[in-house]
Amino acid sequence: MQDNQPLHVYVVDDDPDHVMIIQLVLQGAEQPTTVETIGDGAAALDALQSAQVQPDLILLDINMPGLSGLDVLARIKNDAHLQRIPVVMLTSSTLQADIARAYTVGASGYIEKGQYLHDLRAVLGNTLLYWSAMKRPAA
Repeated sequence: MQDNQPLHVYVVDDDPDHVMIIQLVLQGAEQPTTVETIGDGAAALDALQSAQVQPDLILLDINMPGLSGLDVLARIKNDAHLQRIPVVMLTSSTLQADIARAYTVGASGYIEKGQYLHDLRAVLGNTLLYWSAMKRPAA
């Protein structure tokens, strides 16, 4: 990957306000990013199964109607074609049980949606830079 190639990110969250904030943060990030927003877990799995090109990173909320983010994570990590996609939980849940289960199931990271936009901007910016670096081939 060249440094200027955008990182393709799925944002899976059912709250339109959260999606709007996350999109604004990602658009302002140092790392060029293309964002696809998906409103629920079942639609995320459908999008992943039908995608011509898989995302480089999935930002996944836990608390969604229907399939929870943890259910979606488990299905992704149990699918041989999808399991290598990094999934970072981006959620308002601070429950230790959710954090533990996310990592047990295979989450690549866990980010609490902060109260303050600048906190989220810093954390997501660093997350994008990290996964962009991980995507580059070794020199």
